[in-house]
Amino acid sequence: MLTTRPERWDRVVDAIIVGSGGAALTAATMAHDGGAEVLVLEKASLIGGTTAVSGGVVWLPGNHHMAEVGISDSREDALAYLRRLTCGHEHDPAVLETFVDTAPEVLSYLEANTPLRMQPVANFPDYFFAYDVPGKKSGGRSCEPLPYAVGDEIPEWRDRLVTRGTLMSLGSNTMLAEDFAEPTEELKAELARREAQDIRTKGAALIAMLFKGLLERGVELLLETPVRELIVVDGSVIGVRAEANGQSIFVAARKGVVLACGGYEWNKEMVRAFIGYEVQPLSPPNNVGDGLVMAMEAGAQLANMTSYFGQPAMFDPEISRDGELVPQFEWGRGAPGSLIVNRTGARFANEAMPYNDFPKAFGAYDATQNEFPNEGPGWMIFDQGVRDSTRILSMIPGRPTPDWVPVANSIRDLAALIGLDADTLEATVATFDENASQGLDPLFHRTELGLMAPGAVRPLNQGPFYAVVIWPGALGTNGGPRLDTNGQVRGYRTPVIDGLYAAGNTAASAYAWAYPGGGATIANGMVFGFRAGRHLAAQPARDI
Repeated sequence: MLTTRPERWDRVVDAIIVGSGGAALTAATMAHDGGAEVLVLEKASLIGGTTAVSGGVVWLPGNHHMAEVGISDSREDALAYLRRLTCGHEHDPAVLETFVDTAPEVLSYLEANTPLRMQPVANFPDYFFAYDVPGKKSGGRSCEPLPYAVGDEIPEWRDRLVTRGTLMSLGSNTMLAEDFAEPTEELKAELARREAQDIRTKGAALIAMLFKGLLERGVELLLETPVRELIVVDGSVIGVRAEANGQSIFVAARKGVVLACGGYEWNKEMVRAFIGYEVQPLSPPNNVGDGLVMAMEAGAQLANMTSYFGQPAMFDPEISRDGELVPQFEWGRGAPGSLIVNRTGARFANEAMPYNDFPKAFGAYDATQNEFPNEGPGWMIFDQGVRDSTRILSMIPGRPTPDWVPVANSIRDLAALIGLDADTLEATVATFDENASQGLDPLFHRTELGLMAPGAVRPLNQGPFYAVVIWPGALGTNGGPRLDTNGQVRGYRTPVIDGLYAAGNTAASAYAWAYPGGGATIANGMVFGFRAGRHLAAQPARDI
């Protein structure tokens, strides 16, 4: 952090937005529309951050598209649902209420004033719809972007917009429902058309439409320009020191700076310090905590630092980046005829629970044994019935099993292959099978609770048997500076740090560790990016 004005300013603008994901581009849109001169600075060589490689779904309770699927919503229902999930641990109840109050406005405004177009995701309930929670909805709160013709609309930027790349589980040019649909000839033809015309979907479409809106507004975005330090004089953030072409540049902000540059999941030291156990990040590797460090240096209050938006992760030796294997979204978790065990060979959680919550079970402490029995990777164990019916990474039904997959004719032999105690694993599977034969799971209630719907079980009785390593994965961390209702960063020495805002995974989530529905991560970022940009633009310009 710099505490004196530089000898020169290379640029002077009203608002500096750090990052280029959904939160950042929304903040930039609102700051511009409020009359501010805006500059967006992105560390990477591509636009879009974590949002661009995501499914692009946004969870916005009360949004106007809910009426299209015949589902009503209310402030009371949304708050009751969120409050039950946070268990009273949100960092500020007023911020949670602000999220609910602002969510419908965000989508209405962006669809009316930018190229963004979205639709409700069909048959997509809230993630805890199978649970006894108030205010849950059977669908409508999650919306996804429509396909966007990047090749036609912004051809000069097409090579600088992130695509889905190395994540296997969600197609690069499919809508969400199409990922799970039968590959009909009509669908194949449509996907070929999208490929030929560079029509993008999911997070890439969301980012492309928001970015097109900024281009229409004349907002400038600089790539490969990492922000290294805030410039804080007399308690006010007045600019940043960034780097461009290996040289420092000093950019003044007459009204403020918005940090929306991702979390810290790729920073192993921070993960160890705050989360306490190893997680495998599924986001772009630039998320190393830059915004968090800058906010801390400026005196920010922090909240929710031990949490993250989780996703079980798997590795496939066929997929690497720069010589390193790339974590993949889970495949097959909760399939009947499968279970997950820890390094002792014991089950430790409901395999069908929402994906955000399953990874947290890896960090559970056993006070009786004074240990963390689930720490490190676990194993998903499954039988031939699952192998024949479910794609798991590059294992495709009907095709030869890859050489890297452990396979054995008995559970005992499989235990020997993967280094687990054979007696424990046999006993675990036997207990599971006995209960599953009656359609029950009394240990973890899998047949009663699960992601959007109850899970299912059946005995593992169709040999041979298979195993795949499964890790706690992170879509992004959700702890950071505490925000007020306007997205301003709260300070330890002052109520807020003048001129400093944050949004997205750089900031503490409004709903703590909870993941209420598909797209909750992006929604939290866009809502507070929206509020931060609008509030910043309304501030008087400071004499820099």
